[in-house]
Amino acid sequence: MWLLSKLFAFLILGVCINGCGTVNYVARKEVVKHIYISPVTNRTPEEGIDVLFTQAADDTFYTDSRFSVDKIPMPDETIVVKPSVDSISAFSVGYNADDQAIEYRLAITATIKLIKYGYKKPFKVFKITSYGFYDATGTPTEVEMKRKECIENIAKDIFREVGERLLEGGNNGKNN
Repeated sequence: MWLLSKLFAFLILGVCINGCGTVNYVARKEVVKHIYISPVTNRTPEEGIDVLFTQAADDTFYTDSRFSVDKIPMPDETIVVKPSVDSISAFSVGYNADDQAIEYRLAITATIKLIKYGYKKPFKVFKITSYGFYDATGTPTEVEMKRKECIENIAKDIFREVGERLLEGGNNGKNN
């Protein structure tokens, strides 16, 4: 009997010691619902790219039911999305029989700062680079329209990625 009680005591002690080192945390992910889109800053020589990016941001976030775009930010609820277009570059990737460029690859890099409304410093900063292709055949006006359409598509891709990152890591600025 004495041996059985000692064995039982060691079993209980072993369970307690083993259980003391293990703490289960259930992470509660807060969903970013309210956003405010700050005007896009253009840091490139490309005129008007900020306008195209602003339109793409509006198209992306206003049509996404997962977000509520605030016209006036609300303290403790709104995440300010502050985008800037840092670079744009084009590389010829397709040539015709006369060795003239007929297709270009366009790459754009943007920096996104996420700032909880009411604070000065961002709680998250990240860069996104996206690319697209456009056909360079036709009249100069047609080529410019294709290039503009390519920029718009890249901008939409970048803001879709911003939306996904807001949802995956959006903690309303509680963890820097």
